[in-house]
Amino acid sequence: MTLGVAYPSETSSDGMRVAIIEAARELFAKFGYKKTTMEDIAHALRKGKSSLYYYFKNKEEIFQAVIEQEKDILFTELNKVVDSDLSPKDKFKEYVITRMKTIHMLENYMKVLKDDALGVYDFFDKLRGKGEAEEAALLTKMLEEGQKDNSFQVKNIHMAAVAIAIALKGLEGPLFQSMDNFDDFKIQIDNILNILFFGIVKR
Repeated sequence: MTLGVAYPSETSSDGMRVAIIEAARELFAKFGYKKTTMEDIAHALRKGKSSLYYYFKNKEEIFQAVIEQEKDILFTELNKVVDSDLSPKDKFKEYVITRMKTIHMLENYMKVLKDDALGVYDFFDKLRGKGEAEEAALLTKMLEEGQKDNSFQVKNIHMAAVAIAIALKGLEGPLFQSMDNFDDFKIQIDNILNILFFGIVKR
């Protein structure tokens, strides 16, 4: 399952470019990057293969655009949570749930995250760095809100945001394994948040 949007009008250059990305996104999710060809993408659009090269140099460039689009979808959803009227603690819980559920549905982005440890995609280093900076900013904003209303007590908000971002990334694998059972997933989220909020020291 993929999060998607309807193809735009192809009356403009930008519209055609987005249509190519959307068609490729579905094909990459279904068949994988290696098995999907430029011919497949052109066929899905009912266009000649040569028309694709007007907008993209090659398949890798299209795939990069697909991953960038899915990253944007993820951060659109996260920003909705951060900008919501939830209390700081509830907002953190919803943030983690939304983050993991959205990544799980963004099949291409999730695949690249898994392959990143193997250094499969050269372009991902820059995109990952941008994403980490964006996430640190969102976490910082939530921590500042919690600090302001006395929900949180954090000595160094920036370091705390970085530590939480690293922790969430490290927990992606185990959490994705429990995604098929939503009750187990929510229990795991609660356990993670209890550690983040209260640590492991008995009080």
